[in-house]
Amino acid sequence: MWKALTGEKFVLTIVRDKLTWIKSTLLLDFAQMCEKYQIAVTPQVNINRPEQIYKINNVEFAFFGLDYAEKLHGRKQDWFWINEAMEVDKEHFDQLEMRTTIGGIIDYNPYDDGHWVFELQKRPDVTVIKSTMLDNPFLEQSIRNKILSYEPTEENIRNGTADDYMWQVYGLGNKARLEGVIFTNWDIAEVPDGAKKLGYGLDFGYTHDPTAVVMCYEHENEIYLDELLYRTGLLNKDIYNRLTALGIDYGDDGVADSAEPKSIQELRNLGLNVKGAEKGTDSVRFGIDLMKSRKLHTTKRSVNIENELRKYKWKVDKNNVATNEPIDEFNHGIDAIRYLLTEKIGKNFKPKVFDRRGLGI
Repeated sequence: MWKALTGEKFVLTIVRDKLTWIKSTLLLDFAQMCEKYQIAVTPQVNINRPEQIYKINNVEFAFFGLDYAEKLHGRKQDWFWINEAMEVDKEHFDQLEMRTTIGGIIDYNPYDDGHWVFELQKRPDVTVIKSTMLDNPFLEQSIRNKILSYEPTEENIRNGTADDYMWQVYGLGNKARLEGVIFTNWDIAEVPDGAKKLGYGLDFGYTHDPTAVVMCYEHENEIYLDELLYRTGLLNKDIYNRLTALGIDYGDDGVADSAEPKSIQELRNLGLNVKGAEKGTDSVRFGIDLMKSRKLHTTKRSVNIENELRKYKWKVDKNNVATNEPIDEFNHGIDAIRYLLTEKIGKNFKPKVFDRRGLGI
């Protein structure tokens, strides 16, 4: 920003995983900063503009979401900045770095201790700066209070808000492994030759939740997961067009959320072979147990599925003890996978019996 004020020419590309999140966070901050410090920006910030590119004097600020990565990978810049880098695949970082003439900045909350950013820290040309909410004088008090509520003090434990993992990551800025995570039986691997295509699972979304479509394969009793679609704002016609563009047709079996019978019928009318998932008592838990019974592999491009597998965890009770009920977030792709696997391989599956903490007995 200082170079923009002094008139020095350079190009800064600002990146986050989703363009919609850029518009609701970074662009608003950018606009507020320009207004607060009376900085003239051209054109006027407008989140509805197709291209989010602005200039201050001779400096170009370009905002890109990685859901439109094709626009980003051919772009050259002097500097890049990746916001919330733990939501970004290493491939996109590499593409940015090889097209950057000076350097880059990445920021993140260290919620995944196995992420590629920690390997990046080993490079001699990388400087690591650790900061917490205590270093941010602009942080709203309500957000500060929320983070402080995670600290495992006697009062917070009594109130049921204490969460050591959340405190370590968001309060102290330490990398940590998520406790109570449901899936640990997975890794990243490409679908091998000869794998049997089982079909695809589909979980509907629109405004806030994404529509998720995951193709599932079976090979040597292990399951391979390939993310086909993970986006908000899609109508049924959009879903059909995107899937058919990927080569999906009536020959591919699909299983979708049966709570959306109208959407399922519309997709069938358009030409997809999709049916509603069978739901019954404890169907969510049955599907989770089924997924936990096999080794899971996600393809490299399945970054949203990987993110869900890292974050999907058991709810905890007022004593911070894990229950046998999962949280209702980070599960759009997982729900899609459940629907398909329950239909295809769940008929003869006998789940284990679990106690209230989610542990086998």
